[in-house]
Amino acid sequence: MTLWYVARAAGVVAMIMFTLAAALGIITSANRHPERRFWLQYVHRSAAVTGLVLLGAHVFAVIADSNVAISPTVLIWPFGSGYRPFAMAIGTLALYGLVLAAVAGAARGRLAQYPAFSKYWRTIHIAASVGWALSIGHALLSGTDRSTPWMLGITLGCMVAVVGAGFYRAHTYAPPNLVRTR
Repeated sequence: MTLWYVARAAGVVAMIMFTLAAALGIITSANRHPERRFWLQYVHRSAAVTGLVLLGAHVFAVIADSNVAISPTVLIWPFGSGYRPFAMAIGTLALYGLVLAAVAGAARGRLAQYPAFSKYWRTIHIAASVGWALSIGHALLSGTDRSTPWMLGITLGCMVAVVGAGFYRAHTYAPPNLVRTR
């Protein structure tokens, strides 16, 4: 039973950390103040790394829990789970997207010297947004307490935070070549 608690807690807190990373990433992209931008990026990356560690704990605990029929093969064949296969597939695809974005982000400094990589950075980084959205779907479909008021509240709060950050960015961001008048 302990592994179930670890799996659930790690999954929920990972979702919160990825939400924080997503919201801060959106807000940071609209911020033109270098000092604030530095700290926002620092917290953005820290939340993403914390989310990845918790995601690893979540996956390990779920697979190690003998009360749940989820084998490690679900990481390779997402639809092969005996337990809520669609929800597990969404979770596995979220994992793929988040790890892809993390690997690209970790290599960004080294690869920034190559124009081709810099050109496609934002496109690659979209995998994190897709991973976050899929993790929300996974949370709504997979857990045993997915329909409890507290879990629905956390999931809705995560959605509101990212959408709110998107509205903030849309209303404050002006491309560098345009002059904003008020």
